[in-house]
Amino acid sequence: MYISTQIGRCLVEEPDLKNRMLYKTLELELQAQGGLKVVKNTFQNDPKYELKNFDLRKRFDLRPKNIHSQNIQQNLQTQQLQTQEVSRNLRSLNFTQRLIRQEEITDHNHNGLLSALIYEARQKQLQQQPPGSQDQKQCLLDNLDGNDMRLLVCITMFREPLTQLQKSIDGVVQSLDAFMKYGIAPHQIGVCVFFDGIENIHNVMDENGTAYHENIIPYFKSNLDEQYGIKDKKTLDYQYWEYKKHKKFLNDYNPQNIINLRKNKELLLKKFKKYKDSLLPIMKAQKGYKWMPQDEWVETNIIQAMIRQYQLSKQYIQDRDNTAWVYQGRHVYQECTMPIFYVFKFKNGSKLSSHLWFFKGFCQELKPEYCLLMDCGAVPAKDSIFRLISSMEADPKIGGVCGNMRIEEEIENNEAQNDQQMDILSKILNTHFFSIKKCQQCEYDIGHTLDKNYESALNYIHVLPGAFSAYRYQAFSQHYKKYSRQAMYIQSQLNMLPRVTQDNQQDINVNVDNSQGSHIPIQVEDYNILNFYLRQVMESDYQYSSITEANMFLAEDRVLCLLLFCQSFYLKYIPDAIVYVDACQSLIDLLFQRRRWINGSWFALNYVQETYHDKLEGSFHTWEAKQMLKFSIITANLNQLQQYFFQSFQIVWLFMVLQTAVDSNGTMEDKHYNPIQESTDNIVVSAIIGLYIFLVLMLIYLSLTYDQQILNNVNGTIAQSKKQVQDKIKNYYYSRYYFVSTILGLMSLATVGYTIYLLIQQIILELKFSEFLEVPNAPQSYYSLLIVLNFGILGLPFLFTLVTQPSIILSVIVNSIHYFYFQPTYTHLFITYAFCRIDDLSWGTKGLTEDNSKNKVYTDKVYKKYLFVIKWIVLNCLLSGILILLLRMNISMLPSFLILFVSVILTVISIIKGFLALIHLFQFYMPSGTKARRDKLIKSVDKKKETLERGKSFNTNLQKFFMPQNSR
Repeated sequence: MYISTQIGRCLVEEPDLKNRMLYKTLELELQAQGGLKVVKNTFQNDPKYELKNFDLRKRFDLRPKNIHSQNIQQNLQTQQLQTQEVSRNLRSLNFTQRLIRQEEITDHNHNGLLSALIYEARQKQLQQQPPGSQDQKQCLLDNLDGNDMRLLVCITMFREPLTQLQKSIDGVVQSLDAFMKYGIAPHQIGVCVFFDGIENIHNVMDENGTAYHENIIPYFKSNLDEQYGIKDKKTLDYQYWEYKKHKKFLNDYNPQNIINLRKNKELLLKKFKKYKDSLLPIMKAQKGYKWMPQDEWVETNIIQAMIRQYQLSKQYIQDRDNTAWVYQGRHVYQECTMPIFYVFKFKNGSKLSSHLWFFKGFCQELKPEYCLLMDCGAVPAKDSIFRLISSMEADPKIGGVCGNMRIEEEIENNEAQNDQQMDILSKILNTHFFSIKKCQQCEYDIGHTLDKNYESALNYIHVLPGAFSAYRYQAFSQHYKKYSRQAMYIQSQLNMLPRVTQDNQQDINVNVDNSQGSHIPIQVEDYNILNFYLRQVMESDYQYSSITEANMFLAEDRVLCLLLFCQSFYLKYIPDAIVYVDACQSLIDLLFQRRRWINGSWFALNYVQETYHDKLEGSFHTWEAKQMLKFSIITANLNQLQQYFFQSFQIVWLFMVLQTAVDSNGTMEDKHYNPIQESTDNIVVSAIIGLYIFLVLMLIYLSLTYDQQILNNVNGTIAQSKKQVQDKIKNYYYSRYYFVSTILGLMSLATVGYTIYLLIQQIILELKFSEFLEVPNAPQSYYSLLIVLNFGILGLPFLFTLVTQPSIILSVIVNSIHYFYFQPTYTHLFITYAFCRIDDLSWGTKGLTEDNSKNKVYTDKVYKKYLFVIKWIVLNCLLSGILILLLRMNISMLPSFLILFVSVILTVISIIKGFLALIHLFQFYMPSGTKARRDKLIKSVDKKKETLERGKSFNTNLQKFFMPQNSR
């Protein structure tokens, strides 16, 4: 009998009887030192409701299984002998113990598909050792075909619908053909889908109470559960509702609510009627043989039952803080198996928690050669994943790569739902003329064409985005060694130190070497990169040392990239590895996202700047590579400084433009001087500057007073529900965000427009080419030269990309008007809101507005926030005040000097950035460049035929080994 299984959008035919053992569900627990264990709950829902037996859990190691056809008969004989031995041992046990022991033997003899993959991973480690016994030789022979895991993909989810997951899995499938040609079979590529919090999975009901067609649970019920024979407590449906039930009991019966119920008899009886089915069995178990039917309405009995239920539910939730319910599945591609693990974490931990499960759990068990991180909804283009991996295959120095992120085009426009939050002017401009999604597309295209290429030319990408990036797992598994300054001149001695390679090694080890007559103690600090990267989620009681560190972990990728570089690996950008991602649908969603990006990058960059000197000492990079890293950090700091003082620059720029506009009235010595006109002009200039400052201060006030954490705790009123009150508050703030942002944006656009007009008039129309040669000291001559250099050098990478990827440049041209319109919003609203909300540590997007880290930051974070904001405001006020004062003093050539000074600095940065970006594009596309070496490596082998046969053989062995014995 054959049935159809829908994985992604591909139909797969597979026998249902064989899959019941192969694709069994597991509850896995992540261990403190890494690795996974199987958890079995034997006494769950014990009818006696005894606390010690209610949720008694036992843990078992994952069991590798050799599925090779030549060993199946031998394995069956071994299993029969073990079963006979166990049967003799069971005779000495009582009936209950016999049932428990028999259940353990039946359920934990193997772990399905995971057992086969773990066996291949462990055989890979044995290959690096000389064979000893005959059994070890046989195991090595079994693995000669190369069935070990080469690539493990991590897809992180929260509340995304089913179609988003299907698109991402389909994107992975798009690269399977290229991998097979290179000799990597589908079963050597695994996919781990992490659902962050089982109660948060997409489970939307319509107005009639019917499940939405993109819900996760109905898909698993109608597909995986039926096809793999998953029933009862093993199903996702049961685990989902059971966890939600106990979570609700934990909330309803907490000590404070019990106190309130004792005081309100009517409310107590009402709640008892609602939950009578769950409370009554507990009540009967507590009373025992003394139970009488009338006892169920006794208040004391009800309270005691509620307290008991609270204790049981609390234990149930705590037991699952570090476990996940795992579905084992697969995608069949040309009769080959690509493993897929659906990991439903019970507790909502964060995206970093999912990475902890991925790296310290599945990667530590399966030992992949490469890792790929993806967001759910990201859709890699055809062969994009293969291009990332093959780039690292072609150059062993590369430890991490990222691709070219583009916005996925959608027909629907979801911005209309936010119309009620906009004023009339903002609604007209943001809804009918300009699109925030097209602005993001242009921003991504410009950022990747210019910034990513520039950073890649320096061999150091500041941030490898978690939405689509790949890493060499060896770069994580090795330990970063930080050497003391005194040890640098005797580096040869350090090579004799034993290198720690165990994953469960402590983060810091101190070794002292006094060999070869050296009397200088050499201190070596040994860091596990993953432990440092994941330390805030590895320790449940981890305490942030400051709000600065807490914000730094909002962009922990930046710190991770520094550690990887100091591990002597390069980080590269691959322009032709394209992935399509979802854009923020509204300006408010983008505001919350950029708050996290700006604050995380700001404080992470500060950390990198303070620590990279010491960390770089332990690197084996060349002197040139280290200097390029330092230069990259310096330019990043200049951009950071420009961002910090942007408000000052904007005010001074506006003042200079206004002064230029009113200078036509002349001075007091001119015949046509009009003092009344001058006074009027001064009033107009002061009014416009005052309006700008007022709007900025209003934006600061709105950002300081809008607190999402307080909003989440708002209660409803008699006339309005909690949601209505929250929506009313949101609309109040959001409408003013839109209004202030729109006015500031229009003022900035007017300033830019008038500046362009002056440049065209004074440089292009008034300054002739002969005057430029004869009078090179005129300010216009320098301005024109700087403009030519800026646009000329920055335009070169775009011209090169126009030849290699014309669609990207065409997208920039089409969407540039949207980008320029929203630029003032980016610089005014986003920066101001981010700096005013450094105490907000929530994720911000996807409905994640709860600050789960609030108990991890010391209590004076509000004080630190206001200290940071006041310092930012004061420094901007001082800078803008000093510059405006100097301009009002009418010092000769001062305005021109200031403009020229700033222009020269920006031009130098632009020239360096554009030139290096162009160099990287040449290095990538030139005949001997990265792309050529990668393509040469790919074309040198074509193993699709033998890889296909190996994949089919592995799939056949899976089916044979896990087939029930009575079906063989």
